[in-house]
Amino acid sequence: MGLHVFSAAGTFVFSKAAAVSFANPMVLTCSRGLGAAVILFLLSGWKIPKPDFTLKEWLWILCLGVLLVPLNQYCFLKGLERTVPGHSALLYAMTPLGVLLLSSVRTGKVPSIKKLAGIFIAFSGVMIILRPWESGVRASELRAGDLWLIVAVSCWVVYTVLASDICKRKNTLTVTAWSLISGVFVMLPMAAGQMMTFDFSIVSTPGWFGLGYMILITSIVMMMLWNLLLKYLTPVQVAITTNAQPPATMLLAAVTAAVGLLPGNQDLGPMFIMGMVLSLSGVIIIQKAGN
Repeated sequence: MGLHVFSAAGTFVFSKAAAVSFANPMVLTCSRGLGAAVILFLLSGWKIPKPDFTLKEWLWILCLGVLLVPLNQYCFLKGLERTVPGHSALLYAMTPLGVLLLSSVRTGKVPSIKKLAGIFIAFSGVMIILRPWESGVRASELRAGDLWLIVAVSCWVVYTVLASDICKRKNTLTVTAWSLISGVFVMLPMAAGQMMTFDFSIVSTPGWFGLGYMILITSIVMMMLWNLLLKYLTPVQVAITTNAQPPATMLLAAVTAAVGLLPGNQDLGPMFIMGMVLSLSGVIIIQKAGN
């Protein structure tokens, strides 16, 4: 879990550099997916067991792939291009809340008063981060990016719950590899035209580093860690790892901004800290509420 948290902090920061440099989330998402898919495909039958899915399970893997690549990864990079790493980390920290709500819907359980209070507190923190009362170009740009990220987080919540089911029956590495590969196959026809006309020479060194980080660490190492945790823990327990991501990302963003890798204004002021404290407090209350 600790390794996943530190890797996630790097993802939010270094992906921002890539999103800004590429300035085309479709090309960046497809490049990331292709790079990871090639590596995972080469590992299949060696470090990753060959797939032994039934036809129904292949359809399940395809659904996971669509959630993972064309939806989650694209919306994440589209949003991160406009907003800041700290916002993305905080919104992804809402994963436990989303998982609990979706799990409640699936089981037909009505959330307790304590859980409802936690939801209210968490969403109050999110509203402080979104700051709908503020105007101006900068505020509007951050808000637009955050809304894209909310869609990405929603897709990640659904993926987490659905992947948990099949990870308990099948090899975790195989599920990880082929859900990502299938997602890339779905997205490739949509991105092929833009990939062929995109001028890759304009991408900066931090942009290439960010892409490499997303391929090796985010799409492979972190996905395998996430699905491995889903094999032994419940989706709610696994989602708790996101609680530590905002403070870790905030620290890394401040350091990278200080050395010039990111722009100086990372929106890490009092309003962000207040929103972060409220949001994480709400999530923790929900987690402590139990059944």
